[in-house]
Amino acid sequence: MRALVFIKQVPDVNEIKFDSSTGRIVRQGVKLLMNSFDKKAVEETVRIKEKYGYETIVASMGPESAMDVIKEAIRMGIDRGILISDRKFGGSDTYVTSKILSAVINIIKPDIVLMGRYSLDGETSQVPPETAYMSGYKFISSVSEIKIDGDTCIAKRDEDNGIRTIEFKLPALISVSEKINRARPVPDIDLNYHIDIFDSNKITGISGSDSLTVVSGTSMLNDSRNCRFISFEEFTGILNQKLNENMITEKTESIDDNESDNIFLGLAVDDPATSMQIASKIAELSNGSYRIVFIGNIDPEKIDGLACHEYIYLGKPLNIDFANFVINYIKTSNVRHILAPSNLNGRDISSFIAASLGLGLTADCVDIKLEDSKMIQFKPAFGGGIIARIESKKIPDFATVRPGMFKVRYVNYNARVIISGIAHSDDIKYLDFEPVENGFPAFNKKIIIGVGRGVARDKIDDIKQIASKINAAIGGTRKVVDMHIIPRQFQIGLTGVSISPALYIAIGISGADNHIVGIRYAGTIIAVNNNRDASIFKHSDYGLVMDSTEFIDSLLNNLNHNKF
Repeated sequence: MRALVFIKQVPDVNEIKFDSSTGRIVRQGVKLLMNSFDKKAVEETVRIKEKYGYETIVASMGPESAMDVIKEAIRMGIDRGILISDRKFGGSDTYVTSKILSAVINIIKPDIVLMGRYSLDGETSQVPPETAYMSGYKFISSVSEIKIDGDTCIAKRDEDNGIRTIEFKLPALISVSEKINRARPVPDIDLNYHIDIFDSNKITGISGSDSLTVVSGTSMLNDSRNCRFISFEEFTGILNQKLNENMITEKTESIDDNESDNIFLGLAVDDPATSMQIASKIAELSNGSYRIVFIGNIDPEKIDGLACHEYIYLGKPLNIDFANFVINYIKTSNVRHILAPSNLNGRDISSFIAASLGLGLTADCVDIKLEDSKMIQFKPAFGGGIIARIESKKIPDFATVRPGMFKVRYVNYNARVIISGIAHSDDIKYLDFEPVENGFPAFNKKIIIGVGRGVARDKIDDIKQIASKINAAIGGTRKVVDMHIIPRQFQIGLTGVSISPALYIAIGISGADNHIVGIRYAGTIIAVNNNRDASIFKHSDYGLVMDSTEFIDSLLNNLNHNKF
């Protein structure tokens, strides 16, 4: 039995600089590291070797310098390495990269392939599912536990609202969650490294020039805010204002009937709120020029008013079956643009579609524009500090977008609903589902309370009461999640989720870079910390220099006495 793990060498995102005069990222002198998610995949591959006796191989695509991370993986316990390197591979986007990696899989023919959830320089989460689809391997994403019995694998998958246990037959490609393990230290030893080179003589007919997307510009995201320190009384005034704003129902416009042959397609996957946001954005972009069609797995009653002309409801199919239905729809319809949510299943489904049809796919966008009938996509990279402007070379152009990025401004209560039965494959079996514990509402709230290490464990119930009274969600930093105070699905930051509420209240949070990445797109940020020099204040609009317990007690007392 053979296990293959793919890794990537990435620049340290904390050292990335941006030259505003040239609009280019400055990489010179930036330290290169193994992608942190990939190190988890390497560790799990070594454990598979130790537990099940697999032969293990590590492969990395990049220049000669990528030898360093291959050697690092071998020192961790991998048997041998492959460097995938050729000038012809330069400039590869996710589609071409996936083609190259799938070619390696076809040569090696491993029983199981492991990859990190995404790379810190690109943050797309596209390469693992696209590679799996092109290789003909089953794909399971965000896996936090793996057990193997012969050719049967049982994995636990971290989903947006819980943990699902899945059974499937090998071969398969798995992307691992950052929670799967704690990678072992890399020993400082000298080994006789066995590393093969796979170049264009070995992997033929593929070139970086075949890329389907192009970066047409970059800009720096300024994540600093001008913090004004306020008293608790001033805070209550600001919160009261925000609560009143939330009570005001925003005016929405109805979309007109449209029988155009040109279709703007949306995918409604799992989350009704994000689907409503995407539909409204499509209606804004369309401006009456497209017929808006949605295909989804959300009960039509949960998205009543979805701003589209037609909603095709598929029930609850597996991701691959959902994708295959959309693939056939695109082949038989004049689809010009596609938008989907960048939640867990939305990314996987979108990647399968792009891999099958050879479409450029831009992941995790924060804004979308139409220019001369071309969809311009804006996405963050390098930890969120850089915004790239991306265009697709092929039609339909295709992007996934972050939840909470767009307001619901358009509705249609007369959309045609089609219930479509589709074939269900049995390659993957769902065995069990453990939902997120009660008391933690979804992040689709306009107010989110962030919990850091400065919050005492026994104050969490009080924070839940506060959240209930102001209709807020609760999230936490990685350290709080690691302490099992907040469920892992509610971790905010680089290795968690990004949020974009109207108001974010950060309590007892220091302001480490990996957390700031996740809150860059929040509307107003109010931070509470007893250290006036805490980094979180540099990224906040308002600051309270106050003990977190005192703040929580005072706020709960005010709410209990109806002072809002």
